[in-house]
Formats: sequence, structure tokens, C-alpha cells
Amino acid sequence: MLLLIPLALSAACAQNPQVETPERTPPIVTRQRALSEHESDPLLKAALEDYKNDAQVRELVSAVRRYSSAPLTTGNRVGVLIDGPQTYASIEADLKAARHHIHLETFIFGADDIGRKFADLLARKRKEGIEVRVLYDSIGSMETPKDFFEQLRRQGIEVREFRPMNPVKNPRIWDIHNRDHRKIIVIDGQVGFTGGINIDNTYSSASTSRPGPKRGVEDGWRDTHLRIEGPAVKQLQTLFLQSWAEAGDPVQATDGDRYLPSPRSAGDTLVTIVANDSESEDRSLYGTYLAAFKHASSRLWITHAYFAPNDELLDAMADAARRGVDVRLIVPAFTDSRLVLNATQSTFTPLLKAGVKIYELQDALLHAKSVVIDGTVSIVGSANLDMRSFVHNDEVNAIVIDRDFGRRMEQVFDRDQRAASPVTLERWKKRSLWQRMKEFSVKLFGYWL
Repeated sequence: MLLLIPLALSAACAQNPQVETPERTPPIVTRQRALSEHESDPLLKAALEDYKNDAQVRELVSAVRRYSSAPLTTGNRVGVLIDGPQTYASIEADLKAARHHIHLETFIFGADDIGRKFADLLARKRKEGIEVRVLYDSIGSMETPKDFFEQLRRQGIEVREFRPMNPVKNPRIWDIHNRDHRKIIVIDGQVGFTGGINIDNTYSSASTSRPGPKRGVEDGWRDTHLRIEGPAVKQLQTLFLQSWAEAGDPVQATDGDRYLPSPRSAGDTLVTIVANDSESEDRSLYGTYLAAFKHASSRLWITHAYFAPNDELLDAMADAARRGVDVRLIVPAFTDSRLVLNATQSTFTPLLKAGVKIYELQDALLHAKSVVIDGTVSIVGSANLDMRSFVHNDEVNAIVIDRDFGRRMEQVFDRDQRAASPVTLERWKKRSLWQRMKEFSVKLFGYWL
């Protein structure tokens, strides 16, 4: 494994990156794999032909591919899930249909009603002879009693803790700030889920059923998750197996097809799964975001719960607005992290001056992380737009290239925008001195939020 860039160097790159042209590798993207045409299969080439008459879209797709660490796959079907009830119902249906194995990786696995419901279902599947593996993050699930996971183990479920906080279990205690923030579920190697939703009661009700900050912090969070069928599921499976191996011994299989079966075509959607981990120099998440921002030609619509990007990404958004792109940003009006919200608000003035339209979601706590560019390229996943996600956490995003899917994502954005309040430059200039002081203070350590 490659060691992380030294923290001081990472911070310096985060605050003062220099990129002369869109084609130059961003400074923190220290390793990438260019995807040349001869690596593409005929089906992929045929799929990309759909955009042959749209030079701007082809340039956008090419830029995103160049910074991705995994190839585009065709033959996928992708569904959008926009809150806990939708997501949990879809996951439960596929878990019940599992015939060989269930792999679940999550930041938070709560011991509340939702968590116990999933635990009971996993235990029933294990009794049916289905292999079940659960990987949870030590810090993300720190409020979950250890006995909850011991009960899963006693029922034959394999359970591993990612980077335990206990120094006896994890001698590399200096890695304590590097967390597994991914949300991945793979069923029989054929169906996959990823996005921003954890297994926790905060998602127990629809995102608009408990409006406002008093109740919204505890319930009904607004988030986005994806259900994927097709070859892209193999990329999710590969990531799970890598994380599982890092948390213990690798999965032993006499036949690789047990966990990585030949992909089945399920549709005609192009998808690539982009990830990073704190042990690698691959910074594809950052590179794909930056490429998308720089190559947007008509619309750049961003929904992000924890929005604290570095200057390079902010400049890319502002530059897009100045060249006539319709740049919109939806952020929370209230949140579970006041410091991050202050960091988000510290970006408002330069973005508003550049012409970016900013909205604060009012009716539910926003936890979604999604971007849709030019109605064609969509990015949905676990990664926040901050340097912790780009450098220190294990994260995963799905990049979907499809106009129909893009239209669906824009519909979701429109719905959120209607439930949000616009932030105008005139109003923002009138904010209090105390608010300005909070914004200034949080910038001093914003890199570590």
C-alpha cells in the first residue's frame, strides 16, 4: 500500500492548488489511469455514439473519464431513491431475494428500530444458508453497543470493524482520522446499492414528513441513494472485497465467479464507480468533480450537505457561472454540524458575486451528495465536497452518463429547490458581524472539518 501524502503537503495542495489548463492533472490527483479508445469494448463505443453530435457533452464525458480510476461500463440500469423509506424498501426486497451472498458496508449501523430490522433480516437470510458479511466503521457506529454486533456474529454473520478506536485492535492509531465513509450493499454480485444513506433511524420517515430544524435533525433526512444492476455492480463488489480484506483476512473463494460473476446486461446506461481510500494516492473523486465543473457548458446543479471545497473547486464553479453556465447550489438551512454549515456559508459571497444561485433547504435536514451536469452526467455518492472526503476518508461515487437519468436527477433538484429559500447577495451582505466572525474563524481549520 502506498502511504498518504504527508498531511502538511496535503493541506498545502488543498489550499493553494495550481492548474494551468483543464487538461492538466489536479495537484492532489497524483495517480490516474487514462482510458484510451482501444480499451473500450464495442458496446461502450456504441453507447458513446449517442453523443456524437453533441461536441460539448462528448468533451465533458471525455474529461470525466480521463480522471476516473475505473472504466465506464455499459448495460446498466440505475434507479434513484430519495429518502430512507424508499431506499430501505428497495434494499429489503433485494435482500429477501438473495440466493448466495449479501455484502454490506456502511459508516453507521445503528442499533435502533431500523438497525434491528435489518439485523433480523440478515439473520434470517443467514439461517437460509446465505453468506452474510457486514463491515461497519468504528467511529461512525461508535454509539452502537458492541453487543449488537456480537449478536450478529452469534447468528453466523461475519462482522468486521473498520479501523477500531481500540489501540490494541488497531496499532496504527495514527490512522484514526481516516474513516470508511462508504455505503455499499451488493447482493449475489448482481444488484448493488450506493449513495449517502446509512442504516439509522434518522432516515425512518420520508424527508418531507417532519419539516424544520426542531424535528428534522432527528428524523426524515433528505438523501439520495442508487440501486444499480449491470456490470457496474462488479466495481462495487471489488471495492467491498478490498475494504473487507483491509479489515481482516481476505474472502477465500475457490471460484472467483462466486463473488464476481460475469456481468449481466440490465439496461443501456453508462456507469463508472469512482472511489478513493486513505491508503492510496488515487484522487479520482477530486479529479472527476473538478473536470465536471470545468467542462460544464449549460447547467451545473449541485446538491451537497457538507459543502466546504477548496479554492480550486470554488473557482471552477465561479468560472462556470461567469461563462454563462446555469450554476445552482442547494445546501442545508440547518444541520447536525454547525461548524461545517459555517464553512459552507463562508463560500457564499464569492459564489454569489460570480452569479451562482444558492438555495438553503428548509423542509428537512439535507444529507445528499449529488451533482448533475448538462442534464447528462450525474454524480451521486458518499463523498462530501470537502478535503476530508478527497484525502482522508474511504468514499465512493457513482457517475452515471445518461440523459433520461439526468432528467430524473434534475426533477429531484427542482423539487428540492422549491422547498428551499434563495440566498441573495443583497441579503447576505446584511448578515451580522457575529456571522461574519464565525465564517472567518472556521476557515482557519476548515481543512479538518
